[in-house]
Formats: sequence, structure tokens, C-alpha cells
Amino acid sequence: MKRIITFLLCAGLILSFAACGRDKKGARDPQERTLYTTEATTQAPPTTIPFDAYPTAPAFTSGIATTGTTVAETTDLTTDPLLTSDTTLFTLPALTTAPTTAAPQTTVPAPATVPASTAAPTTAAPTTAPTTAKQNVCTISVECSKALSDASLVSVLPSGGVILPAKRVEFREGESVFDVLQRVCRENGVPMEFSMAPIYNTAYIEGIGNLYEFDGGSMSGWMYCVNGVYPNYGCSKYTVKSGDVIEWHYTMDLGADLGAKEVEQN
Repeated sequence: MKRIITFLLCAGLILSFAACGRDKKGARDPQERTLYTTEATTQAPPTTIPFDAYPTAPAFTSGIATTGTTVAETTDLTTDPLLTSDTTLFTLPALTTAPTTAAPQTTVPAPATVPASTAAPTTAAPTTAPTTAKQNVCTISVECSKALSDASLVSVLPSGGVILPAKRVEFREGESVFDVLQRVCRENGVPMEFSMAPIYNTAYIEGIGNLYEFDGGSMSGWMYCVNGVYPNYGCSKYTVKSGDVIEWHYTMDLGADLGAKEVEQN
């Protein structure tokens, strides 16, 4: 800081001396003005040195050089001892710039490309439709038209002698004609009575729809046929097959009036 202040004071003294050397109009004498003009046109202007870079370097202005606190005006810049003997003072060294460290660049890897699958698509095996259980269906009917020949029974018998019209029903595997008759009568509200015959190990049908054996005489009663054939064994021993047509008839003459002379042999 002291050097800068000293430099500014010297510059002010130089300007004062320069002003004293001029004439009233502010110009040098003709000989000095000619010399200064020649020097100004032939001598390249000196390099200006920034104060903050070289605060102690000597400076010169309009041909007046300063060294420390001694001031001397030169009439010939080419013979100035400051310019000829120590010109290296005005050579600016190359400024060294601190290297700039570039921030490391982060390389973002490209997203991995998932290759398209070349495997053949898996074809799901067709679902097998669930197997539907076989339905066992038969047809059953109950009628007593032959009993209408007895006038004493007409008033208690249904019209036309039909107690249960032909009806398609399902049955479980292994069921007998007796099982089917018993279930159908119960579901349709038809009264039915039976008894077991131990000697034959079968069920014996005594009455259906309030019409019993012997109501039409000593040879009257109930008989059954399957697909038009009258078996010669009890109804609880006949196993029903799907599609069977079961018929129950009331006979007045041990089946002779029904055409049941020929019966299926056991």
C-alpha cells in the first residue's frame, strides 16, 4: 500500500514539472516540441503494467521516467538508461493459471435391453369337461280301471281309474321297483300300504290309493309289470334299470283280466 501511495505522489510531481516546462499556451518550446513529436511517432508506446500485478515497477509518462523518488526528464527516449539498461523490468511474465479440475462425469449406463423371448408359447392343455354322472330315469304309473266293473267301488275310485298318471322319475343305482313306488307315492301324496313276506323275502303291496286286495273279490289285488312283462317275483327284488317303464295295475282275476297269463320265469 505504501508503494502505491509513493507511486501516486511521484506521478503528481511529474505532472507538475511537465506543466512548468510548457509555455504560456501550454506547449513546449519549438525544439523540444519537435523532438517530442518525433519520439512519439517513432517510438512504440511502452507496455502498460497493471498496478496490482507489479506495484514496485518504475513507470514513465510522456517521456519522463521515475526511479524511486528521483525524477529526471529525458529528452531522448532511445537513450534513457531505464529503457536501455533494464528493459526486462517491463516484460510481463506469463500468468500461471491454476489448472481447473473438471468435475468427473458420471456415465449412466444404458438400460439393459431384455431380449425378446424366442421360446414358443406354452399351449395350455384343454380343460377336460367334468364327467356328468349318468342319470337313471324310469317311468312309473298306477291305475285301477278294471275295478270300475264293480259298482260298489265306483264311488271310491278316481275318475277313469287313474291313481298316478305316467311319470318320469330319477332313481339311484341299485334301487328296486318297490323303492321307486314307495318314493313316488310319498312325493305325490298317494296312500300306500305294504307288508313283508318272510317266506319270499320280499315286500307285498296290500293297497294303493285306498284300494286294497280282495276289495274286488277273492282274486283281486295289485300286480306290476316292467316293459310290458309281469315278473313272477316280488317288487322289492326287481332292480330297476334306466329307461324301464313300470306299471302298477289292479286285477280282479289274478291277472287274467290284464293279459298276464304268461309271466317272466325267475
